[in-house]
Amino acid sequence: MRAAAIAALSAALTACGGDDGADDGAPQPETPGEPAAPASRHALVIDLDSATYGAVQNGIAAGSLPNLAKLQPQLAYSGGAAGTPSQQPTLDMPGWATLLTGSWANRHGVISNAPVQVLRGATMFQQGKARVAGLNGAAVASAGLAQLLVADHDAGYLDTLADCSANAATLDCVSGEALKMIGGGYRTVVAQFRSAKDAALDYGVGSSNYAGTLAKLDTAVGAMLDEAAKRKDSQWLVVVTGNHGLSGNSQEDGLPLVPQSATFLGLNQPANNGTQGIGAAVPATLSELYGYASIADVAPTVLGYLGALPEAEQYALDGAGLLGPQAVSRLTAQVADNNSASVNVVLEWATPPEGPVDVLRDGRVIASLPAGATTYTDNQLTADLNAKGTYQFAYAVRVGAGSAAAIRGIISPPVTYVPPMPLAATLLNGLVSYYPFSATLPPVDARAHSAMGPASASLPASAGLVVPGPFPGTNGLLVDTNFVTTDGLEGYRLTPADGFDISQGTAPQFTIGFWFKIPECIARSNVTVLANKNYVSGGNPGVAIGLFSSSGNQCGIAFNIGSGGARADGPTSPYTQITANRWVYIAFSVDGAAQAMNMYVFDSVTGVTNRVAAGKSTGSVDLSKLSPYPQWGVGDDGTGAYLMNKCGSAVTPPYTAGKCATAPTYQQMFGDLAMWNRVLTDAEMQSIFLSNKPLSTLSAN
Repeated sequence: MRAAAIAALSAALTACGGDDGADDGAPQPETPGEPAAPASRHALVIDLDSATYGAVQNGIAAGSLPNLAKLQPQLAYSGGAAGTPSQQPTLDMPGWATLLTGSWANRHGVISNAPVQVLRGATMFQQGKARVAGLNGAAVASAGLAQLLVADHDAGYLDTLADCSANAATLDCVSGEALKMIGGGYRTVVAQFRSAKDAALDYGVGSSNYAGTLAKLDTAVGAMLDEAAKRKDSQWLVVVTGNHGLSGNSQEDGLPLVPQSATFLGLNQPANNGTQGIGAAVPATLSELYGYASIADVAPTVLGYLGALPEAEQYALDGAGLLGPQAVSRLTAQVADNNSASVNVVLEWATPPEGPVDVLRDGRVIASLPAGATTYTDNQLTADLNAKGTYQFAYAVRVGAGSAAAIRGIISPPVTYVPPMPLAATLLNGLVSYYPFSATLPPVDARAHSAMGPASASLPASAGLVVPGPFPGTNGLLVDTNFVTTDGLEGYRLTPADGFDISQGTAPQFTIGFWFKIPECIARSNVTVLANKNYVSGGNPGVAIGLFSSSGNQCGIAFNIGSGGARADGPTSPYTQITANRWVYIAFSVDGAAQAMNMYVFDSVTGVTNRVAAGKSTGSVDLSKLSPYPQWGVGDDGTGAYLMNKCGSAVTPPYTAGKCATAPTYQQMFGDLAMWNRVLTDAEMQSIFLSNKPLSTLSAN
């Protein structure tokens, strides 16, 4: 069906000078047996500001826009991708800048309709001049666009700039000037009209005045198509767009919403996306809209047709050509592990089924992937960085090779790199217990001062599993409370040897630190992470770190000590947030001598600095009562039966996982768990997080 549609469209457009975009083509020889000179290629871009996709579709259906109908308008989007660095207001000037450069505002720098702005990046006129001989011209109805083009005109990239903004009949002025340029054999012509916008703002898109204005614009489009068809030695690519949409009340408010972002692209040649978007309904969400072409595709389409498209190594465009080989679509870039030494960029895209894929960063190939690949994680970019700072990188994804290659580019979000710092050698001082976690279970204390294993020998092996750890090549422990004994025992427990329980004593001084990861946030408050107490009440004697429900992909975490009535807690209003499904470092220290406690959460998403105030008073807590049980629960509390106890007297053995809604099951992961018999300094804590290394590497020093 797609092939038939393309063939029919190609035949219908012969009178417009169109071809299939695969080669230069040639007109019929004037003398039999005598080869004709190759037809030269030319491009005409028509911008009908605020001609909305819906109104154009309605006019085509009603038969009032026969010339636009020839160009087969397809649904497209403007405004970049909301919530990403490419987002720009759905306004005229940012849209013009995108049409001229093939990039969004994070490259071209035009972010509003302010009257005087500097256009960054090379326009299609500049890029075309560098590679193809011929004249470039623009006929414009708006003073703002004329101002944007002054620099190109002064530099000689734009040979003719016809500013019709002061003319009372801008439509006729633009049309007449554009016809002269087309008839004069200009290589590239841009014709910009503002009359649809004026009619929309004055009368509304549902008015007869607006419909009548579109009909007049259609007549102007027809005249330009006819003029292009007169030159038998020339073949013209014609692209038409509406720049951007309008709000529901026909206003140009610039918001990143579907009505304002939806627009159209029409071509006089079959697009490489087939019939996608032709006659399509406007979707309900921006995410769906981003599956179509965009106005950033106009400039690369023109440059590709003229043979002036830059090579991948110099590709500084966000759009991709709509003729010839098809580029990837839905290209996105996200930063992972930001604010760290291991920061990386994750690229994702939808790709055509054929051709190998190359990924370039700042003009250099960094990966070659097989055909069909749809994602790549650039975890090597920090090799080129040596200073702390925030960076952005230009990526390009190329499908195919040589003349069959198609390219699309994107600018990454800001990448904050923090160079690794050495682990403090003093971290070995006072290190009582340390679990580096190996590929086997049960875990082994590298200091041989404690033992760790399931809370009950009756628990299946699945209650604790080896998982990839927080550092490359390391392991962690996953504790899964979906597995429980009939007595209600779940999780793991750490049992110190005699004399090595760090929480014992009249004025204990200790620090507990570990890397932590939770696959998803819990649905209810609260869940124990690590505790040596009965955590059903924070007032019970002992020490606890717990999770609390929050929102989005953030999970609340808090710290607690108690002595049987008296208690002291870490921040609870609000809870300190950690990011789900990401390794974070958590540490809790109690200073019995100073009667203070310090709480740290290091999360590369929420920030490098500790997120919890240090030196909080322990208040009236009797610090001699912080070791009520001879073991610490890991992924549980000191009883080993936290969930059953949380359910209260309503639930008694035999217990099964999830027996009451008050205590939902959960999974937690632990890495590089350590206990010290002293209070670590802030500098030591920072070194653990910023070194990006496990404590086990200190033993080699």
